[in-house]
Amino acid sequence: MAAKLKTRHLLELVAVADPRLAPCAPGARPARAAATLTSIVAGREAEPPRYRSRILLLDLRPEAEGGGARELTRGETDRAPRWSPDGRRLAFLRGGRDAQGNSTPAQLAVIDLDGGEARVLSEGPNPVTAFAWQDDDHLLAVTRGDRVDEGVKRGLGRVIDRRCHRFDGTGFLPPSAADLVRISVSDGGARVLATLPHAPDDLSVAPGGRRLAFLAPADDGEADEGLERLWILRLGRKRARDPEDALGRVVRAGGLTWSPDGARIAFLAPSDLTGFGRATSLWLTTRGGGAPRRLTDDVEVGHAVAGDARHGAYPATPRWTSDGRALVVLVNEAGRTRLARVGVGRRPLLEPLGGGDRVVTAFDAADEWALQVVETPTQPGELFLRAPDGSERRLTAYHDAWCARFALSGPVERRFTSGDGTSLAYLWWAPARPRADRAVVIQVHGGPHTNDGFGFRFEYQRLLAAGYAVAASNPRGSTSFGEAHASAALRRYGTIDADDVMAVVDHALAHHESPDAPVHLTGGSYGGFMTNWLVTQHPARFRSAVTQRSICNWVSFHGTSDIGPWFTEGEVGDAPWVDLEGLWRASPLRYVAAVTTPILVLHSEQDHRCPIEQAEQWFSALKRSGRAEVRLVRFPDEGHDLSRSGRPDRRMQRIDLILDWFERHG
Repeated sequence: MAAKLKTRHLLELVAVADPRLAPCAPGARPARAAATLTSIVAGREAEPPRYRSRILLLDLRPEAEGGGARELTRGETDRAPRWSPDGRRLAFLRGGRDAQGNSTPAQLAVIDLDGGEARVLSEGPNPVTAFAWQDDDHLLAVTRGDRVDEGVKRGLGRVIDRRCHRFDGTGFLPPSAADLVRISVSDGGARVLATLPHAPDDLSVAPGGRRLAFLAPADDGEADEGLERLWILRLGRKRARDPEDALGRVVRAGGLTWSPDGARIAFLAPSDLTGFGRATSLWLTTRGGGAPRRLTDDVEVGHAVAGDARHGAYPATPRWTSDGRALVVLVNEAGRTRLARVGVGRRPLLEPLGGGDRVVTAFDAADEWALQVVETPTQPGELFLRAPDGSERRLTAYHDAWCARFALSGPVERRFTSGDGTSLAYLWWAPARPRADRAVVIQVHGGPHTNDGFGFRFEYQRLLAAGYAVAASNPRGSTSFGEAHASAALRRYGTIDADDVMAVVDHALAHHESPDAPVHLTGGSYGGFMTNWLVTQHPARFRSAVTQRSICNWVSFHGTSDIGPWFTEGEVGDAPWVDLEGLWRASPLRYVAAVTTPILVLHSEQDHRCPIEQAEQWFSALKRSGRAEVRLVRFPDEGHDLSRSGRPDRRMQRIDLILDWFERHG
């Protein structure tokens, strides 16, 4: 008989991330690969559990058993493996812990694959935020100014000039400029090539090492709007020239990659380059600049399927074939992701590579070979090698024994047409042993421009183990169902998207063995907004609700969130001084007096995306109204990603609080 999944079993999961194939000759089979492996280790005595990340080395030769996987490094926080062009070295970022147990800034390290220990190449109090190989002996690294504000350290006030002066997961941003540094691996020598006003990311070095492409805002105004430009920097031996604006316009982009001949750059960006609720598309531009060309149409390129068993980086950077005629990308359709090949000719064609009810969360590719992190609803992520003939070889099996111990359940996809003629889809998860009351939990994902799909969700499996059925909705605003579906809810929050969630509720119960079963509601971020909204509009519909990292007041969110102004104005309505009533009309707080549903409010105190003031307002108003039972739980030292990458014991506490709330109100 299978064991019952408990919350503590979260500690036994590991996360495989950031897969990287070693360089090889065009068309050849890759011989080695690297990835990041993160596990959870128990703390000593009164210490809490913590994450430990190390670089994983894989032998891809046919004769190697499994994937020949072994831990290459022994650090506390080793991540971001990157192969040197000749494949003889791996560079990576290494963090650590000081004598007090606090995390230390990430530094650049390198290890020789011919033997020897890892060497740290950078030193100092400032972290390395991005890096790339320039050639076999030189690395380009970005360091971002002094993060210690000496005035604040002495108890003085913090001087703020930028609107966006703090960012979720980062905290207060350093006011100083960023240095681009060239570091020699052989002798450790370092030289500053350029000082840039804003830290660049997505570094991509052109073949030959003479040009660097990166993304960065041109000024504080663009940074405050979450916008960047694609820059090309010519690299001299002593100093770099001033960067050139390759597109002459702002973008919301990522995934920069040079073509093999160094003449073109591919990247990912919305279908209009900057917009909201648009399909993430594959774009192509030339080295000389000019208007970029969109290579994909109404299809989501990249990975946006929700999950809570991942830790680290999950790149979906397009990869060129060695002949420069096509790119390999990830495509997200109806909650599933798979690889696809996109030609770069006059009429680009998208050719699917694989499929199935699963999610490829990250990949790297070399011509017809691809290294993938794959997960399913009943299997956390593992590494697979895809061959040119489409066959796949599994390289890791970290979770096989874990999965075999429990009666894990997968979902059934349900599609139907709502009352207004909209085609909707949701996933229905049925427990192996239902509760006596046959209770159902309605889940609303965040974003809203993400999707609930065929990835692994520990939280869902824990609910199933407790006997709850789960309905995971994808209302209008969700990605992977076409651009029209994703953009339909722009500036219409609380209208058609709310109708869609309620249509899922009705459809799920109509097809449930107990149509009168109690229904509980939960969601985080946008899903938290929707939870707050629905309990104001349908106060008698839900037995209880749990709102997480939520939004209740768009007026205050506009001025307090790290992305407040541009997100609010793009998604919800005009600025408060332009249309105060419009934002207030879309705010659940306006209707709080109608709430009678018992509601648990979960929020992180260092959440800069949906600041804690949102939870405080919602809790205080519900208390003042006095019509609904309410409880607030504040998680210290956590940001917006508590459910995914928060401290392990706090992640477990969160799940237990949700289960306890539903149980109390069953």
